[in-house]
Amino acid sequence: MSRISELPPKVPPNPLPSQSLAASIKEMAIKKKYKEPKIVRAKRGWFIALPYEYPDTPGKYKRFEISAGINYIRDLDEREQEAQSLLKEVKRALKAGFDPFFVGMEEQFAKSITKKIEGIERTEGVVPMWTISEGIKNFQEYCIKKNLSNNTVRTYNTFITNFSSWLEENEMEELMASEISENTILGFLDESFDEEGWTPRTYNNHLRFFNTLFSRMLKLERKENKEVSYHLELGDIEFKKDRAEKNRYYSPTVVNMVKRELKHMPELFRYINWIYYSCMRTREIRLLQIKHIDLEARQIKAIGPTAKTGDRLVPICDELKDLILSMGIMKLPQDYYVFGKSGIPSANKVHKDYFSERYKPIKDKLGLDNKYTLYGWKHTRVVNLLMAGYTDQEVMSLTGHRDYKSFMAYKRELVVDTSAMKGKTIGF
Repeated sequence: MSRISELPPKVPPNPLPSQSLAASIKEMAIKKKYKEPKIVRAKRGWFIALPYEYPDTPGKYKRFEISAGINYIRDLDEREQEAQSLLKEVKRALKAGFDPFFVGMEEQFAKSITKKIEGIERTEGVVPMWTISEGIKNFQEYCIKKNLSNNTVRTYNTFITNFSSWLEENEMEELMASEISENTILGFLDESFDEEGWTPRTYNNHLRFFNTLFSRMLKLERKENKEVSYHLELGDIEFKKDRAEKNRYYSPTVVNMVKRELKHMPELFRYINWIYYSCMRTREIRLLQIKHIDLEARQIKAIGPTAKTGDRLVPICDELKDLILSMGIMKLPQDYYVFGKSGIPSANKVHKDYFSERYKPIKDKLGLDNKYTLYGWKHTRVVNLLMAGYTDQEVMSLTGHRDYKSFMAYKRELVVDTSAMKGKTIGF
């Protein structure tokens, strides 16, 4: 039995009342009413996201989420297979005429089509809610109309670019603005704080901006839809006072413990090795394609996921070169992702939490708290290089810091001290 509860609705096989009606129905069938469905692998669960056009409101889409029980499958590889199968089933149903607005309502569906085509009566209706992308666009237009200063608009656009890039990367750009929760905002802030090396000030400025954005967005949307309400409680998110605890590195003892657990997980082991030797951000690695690797020049072009970071060049040390050669990736198509779908080289990107989900059982077993992240292997590399005597400038070429001042702040957070006070001093 199909996991989509109803077969695609069909127009009843009665004779069509006129040739013009038949032509109109044919025209409607040709025009797609939906955007391509795709798999979303979110922390709250996996599902097929299907943006479908609202009846009688061209250009406005409601996002349907179809999960069909795939989240009950604990094995991630099996869940991936089922998700791909479900995606194919949804696409098949759409080609056959499936309309999620009228599932199980064939008679109403047929009547609705007739009314729309003949213009007898328009469905009274539900005013479509804004997607977060639409809400942001309307907010930007509002700022222009209000003649805000160029400096204010430029600052707002920086915040918006960072947030929009993150939404797109996490396949959330079609979420309704009213569905955005504090967990969504916190996920963006915390991930950016850690991986982009934000200062507390940058974190807090983004948080303040979200108060401005969503309060204004709600007022703007209510001009179109009096019933809409947002359930975002930004007051529950605390401002950052410092970030010293964020950059947790792995001590030699913990490193050896983790290595023992990784013996039977070669994909995860290679991924951690890549982070360690390249010092690339996990978001940069997710976007890394084979064409970005230049073994002759001994450098990698790391694609910046946000406007703030931009692209950068990462040097290839001997150990990283050996890892690249051992993976055999240079013989593969240039557009393949180095760590693609299922954690191996592929034409498709790996989903955002693929490796962190596989890493979590190891941390749980070893009693490591959530401050120990995959990104912490970069911090471990930095500590090891500095303790081995590499200069700040040499290490800075790996970390991606744009200026020496920010690198020194990062270094202090790691409590790296190579002074003589760590050696033999004066006895008591």
